[in-house]
Amino acid sequence: EIQKHSQEQKRYFEKEKKLSVFQVFPPKRNTYLELHKYNPMTLTGERITEWRDTRIRESEILKQRYIKERHLILGSDLATAHFVVYRNGKVKFKGRDTWIEIEPDDDECSELPNKFVRNLYLEAIDASNTEIRYEGLENFINLKQLKWLSFNNCIHVDDWFVDRLSGELKDTLECLDLSNCHNLTKNCISCFYRFKNLKILLLQNVVKDREFEFSCMLLEDAFPNLLIDNRITM
Repeated sequence: EIQKHSQEQKRYFEKEKKLSVFQVFPPKRNTYLELHKYNPMTLTGERITEWRDTRIRESEILKQRYIKERHLILGSDLATAHFVVYRNGKVKFKGRDTWIEIEPDDDECSELPNKFVRNLYLEAIDASNTEIRYEGLENFINLKQLKWLSFNNCIHVDDWFVDRLSGELKDTLECLDLSNCHNLTKNCISCFYRFKNLKILLLQNVVKDREFEFSCMLLEDAFPNLLIDNRITM
């Protein structure tokens, strides 16, 4: 009788184990290690700052994610325009002389259509001083008429940023301004070889380095129609 009860108890606990939330939905991270981070004995000012910065970064990346529905409803050009303008950038459409931007005290930009407009193409984007990240570049797709682009003085522009940019816009871009982007290094130069029609490349106040200057000279030799301005003016 005792042995029979023991076997039934064993089967019961095996069944419970299968139904356990910790088995069906196991934690993705080591819970002990996560809790250890917030132990008062190890929680320093530096750790708090690191945790806060990580959460801010994750929040910004989420806000800049590619939204498929937005591109399906508006079309690539208008969807990208919305993405840039509502992050304090400016855009100009082909055949129009005025730049579109949102006013400081406004929540909406009345100049931007909120539905698809046929034959509306982005020709220029001024994303200077914005906080657009590498992940946000996924929104810069299918821009067949884009000629002019500026990321002047953008804190998140680095070599990886330029690499992704060159993959998306290598066929159309004629003028690119990356001046005052201080996270760039000489390694970004190799990305510019992808741009087939680039005529003006502004790299002012980027890198004060002889190897960087020499790499720019080699790039100009490879593309005779390309003018590079890499002066240090600061």
